Amino acid sequence: MRLISCHIENFGRLQDCSMDFEENMNVICEENGWGKSTFAAFIRAMFYGLEGERKRSIEDNERKRYKPWQGGVFGGQLVFEEGGRRYEIIRIFQDKEANDEFELRDADTNLLSNDYSERVGEELFQVGRESFLHTVFISQSACGTSATDDISAKIGNITDNTN
Repeated sequence: MRLISCHIENFGRLQDCSMDFEENMNVICEENGWGKSTFAAFIRAMFYGLEGERKRSIEDNERKRYKPWQGGVFGGQLVFEEGGRRYEIIRIFQDKEANDEFELRDADTNLLSNDYSERVGEELFQVGRESFLHTVFISQSACGTSATDDISAKIGNITDNTN
């Protein structure tokens, strides 16, 4: 699977934002506050939808968290390639998941496709959202450093050895 391009109508602070992806690695190097984490959440939402609908806190409810600050259509499009075919996911998020709009189109013919359902992320990657968050997709906030007992013991042994 390869990402081709995306267009964000409105998602969090991102508005009318388009990006074409290179074939290998893509780096988004922008200043703090630009919306890099929001951009990553948009890609995740295109494949898996929004999470935490029943949660009250904005931190846990992505629908509340990423509802456009400036109003307008909440969602966008994502084009990807799989198995030699190009697809376009179109999602428009509403106030409730039951009212969300989802379309999958063949990106070359613009015809509706039934190759994947609204659960395109699970069908494509063969993992659920939680597993996706811990394997295929790693956000900056999920990266942490900590010492295990083994590492602490090794560090302790080094500091004890003054030679």
